[in-house]
Amino acid sequence: MHVRFNHAPGRLPGPVATLLGLILLGSLVWLTVVYQQLTEENTALQQQWQTHLSLQAADQQTVHVPVVNPALASDIVEAQRQIHTPWLALLGDLERVQQAQLYWLQLSPDAKRKQIRMTVLAQQRQQGWALVERLKKQSALTDVKLKASEATEVNGLRMTTLHVEAGWQF
Repeated sequence: MHVRFNHAPGRLPGPVATLLGLILLGSLVWLTVVYQQLTEENTALQQQWQTHLSLQAADQQTVHVPVVNPALASDIVEAQRQIHTPWLALLGDLERVQQAQLYWLQLSPDAKRKQIRMTVLAQQRQQGWALVERLKKQSALTDVKLKASEATEVNGLRMTTLHVEAGWQF
């Protein structure tokens, strides 16, 4: 018993099909060569990029100390100290002791000497003395002193001007 295949007998391709096949085969070889060249160029560019990044990282790791004018150095230190001074805590403490009939005329904090000077206008002398007592109870203030008080007239009203000094803790 023989096996028979039911197929049409083959024939060789014609000249047009052969030419088309050779063109496609040549294009495939050419594309393979171009692909290899592009892969090599890509690898070289990636190596250059990595080298560039490593050099840039090395430049960033070296600390460049800026040249500062010695005359400005003390001003820079003073500005940094002023920025780190707890102004809001001081102002919060002063707001807690505020009363309706007290008027702050001057508030002069000196963070360098840790002192604060205040000039307050009160309608009655007792209000001013009560203010000094309340200031003594504030945690941020120490050594609160009434430096001077004087009777003044403001718009026809008799008022008392108080000059108070205190130490400032921070």
